[in-house]
Amino acid sequence: MSKTPIRTDIRGLISIALPISIGTFVQFLVLLTDNYFLARVGESAINGAGNAGLTYLTFGMLIFGSATGIQILVARRHGEGNDELQIRTGRTGWILHTLLGIGLCVGVWALNQGALGSLIESSDVRNVFEPYLGVRLWGCIPYGITFAFTAYWTGLARTRLLLAVSLTTAFTNLVLDYGLIEGNLGFEAMGHMGAAWASLTAESIGFVVAIALMFKVEPRFFKLPRKLDLEVLNAWWKISGPLMGQLMLTVGVWTSFFFFVEKVGSTQLKISHIGRNAFMFAFIVTSGLGQTTRTVISTLIGAKLYEELVPTVKKLWLINVIGCIILTHGFILYPEFISSIFFDQTEHIDMMSKTFTTLFIAVLGYGSSHILLTTLEGAGGTRRAFAVE
Repeated sequence: MSKTPIRTDIRGLISIALPISIGTFVQFLVLLTDNYFLARVGESAINGAGNAGLTYLTFGMLIFGSATGIQILVARRHGEGNDELQIRTGRTGWILHTLLGIGLCVGVWALNQGALGSLIESSDVRNVFEPYLGVRLWGCIPYGITFAFTAYWTGLARTRLLLAVSLTTAFTNLVLDYGLIEGNLGFEAMGHMGAAWASLTAESIGFVVAIALMFKVEPRFFKLPRKLDLEVLNAWWKISGPLMGQLMLTVGVWTSFFFFVEKVGSTQLKISHIGRNAFMFAFIVTSGLGQTTRTVISTLIGAKLYEELVPTVKKLWLINVIGCIILTHGFILYPEFISSIFFDQTEHIDMMSKTFTTLFIAVLGYGSSHILLTTLEGAGGTRRAFAVE
């Protein structure tokens, strides 16, 4: 095998993807915990908080799309051996994300003054949605800057640093959920607002950890440029612009679905939110391998090792599909058991079980296509990826 700036054997690919997937798995456990405690508060709590969380995630896709572009560019510069442009890209990224986070805070706050709430028919769900989102929106700033850091590390395939931040954020959220929602660990019970404050606090603590790690491994990252780096900005917009639009469209359409379901019925909305979180089983695999694909493909192209591209993509695709099937097999083998964790009534368990069967089909399609789409993105074809979306 040719000498490459990144490992492309199966073990090497898994070593890059595994820290990201572990972090996603821990976040999945947090989502399950959120669902469990919020379901105990009431259907309005889980439905209102769920819709607010999806709204926050939709706008957060602007941050994720931008960060993905930074990751691809950093990997490309790393493959080229251009250390100076690599650090300039990362440095410009966190400055951009600071401004983006502030802008999103202002924008979501303005929309939360009645415009978003008017889309919700149930007053009980709306009374949870608006105050919950009012707390969560402040996470855009620490969330945004942290993603700029993790994008830089992922571009260099240093994903263990990302894992440290993910674990800190997730476990903080987990403990605070337990304490704040129902009033454990000496805290006053805050219901659904406890979940909002737990998430905001966890994101802020993860941000502090990310800063500390970056100071340790790359202190020059924080050196402010004397003027706008137009070369980096142009490259960033060319890659990130389509990604930001693509991801916001993807999650925005998904989020609108939940607003439509809310008008059908509270139980149906609860089933939809549980199904959404169950889909995270597939995302545990695809998040790690998708990020790995973008980094590896961009690095190989930067190093002009084109002959390794197709064999590497085949390995990534195979690992991804097998991983998705392993983690979601319960959707078709024992859906009733999983459904009984969240529902008591037989009718509702049956509805949830049928949803799991449909989800398994969706997982197979998602697992098969995701690596191909992220390959296109890693190669810089983000406009084409947007067209596919």
